[in-house]
Amino acid sequence: MISVLFVCLGNICRSPLAEALFINHLIEQGLNDKFKVDSAGTASFHLGELPDKRTRNMALKVSNITLTHKARQFKATDFLSFDYIVAMDKSNFQNIMKLRLENAKAQVVLMRHFDSMIQNEDAIPDPYYGTESDFEEVHYMINDCTFGLLKKIIK
Repeated sequence: MISVLFVCLGNICRSPLAEALFINHLIEQGLNDKFKVDSAGTASFHLGELPDKRTRNMALKVSNITLTHKARQFKATDFLSFDYIVAMDKSNFQNIMKLRLENAKAQVVLMRHFDSMIQNEDAIPDPYYGTESDFEEVHYMINDCTFGLLKKIIK
């Protein structure tokens, strides 16, 4: 079983969407029984909340996915439970690395590094303070990156 954890700031926009889109790719490839997938946030702002309504609406509209994940906070023990920890931006990456355990098995990577169209970008922009079109753009970006990540993992 391969385990993947997607991490953003509050676990209500980018990371729960990445979790759902990655699972969708797994189902399409017939690999969903070979993976454990979750998401978390580096901050505790939204613990126990559903993803942002705009994220949920866009996931349903664009990919016909209903998001039901409840926000949780990233913890140091996640390094022992996951093979891949995927940060949405450099700030999240740095916050994750501050909690890294010496015996950590997880490989920490930036989500945007798996973008098929743009190279050398480090951030999936946080749409939280943006418009509906920002949520749509981030949706397509994350969809592309999660597919790229899956291709790398199964390679």
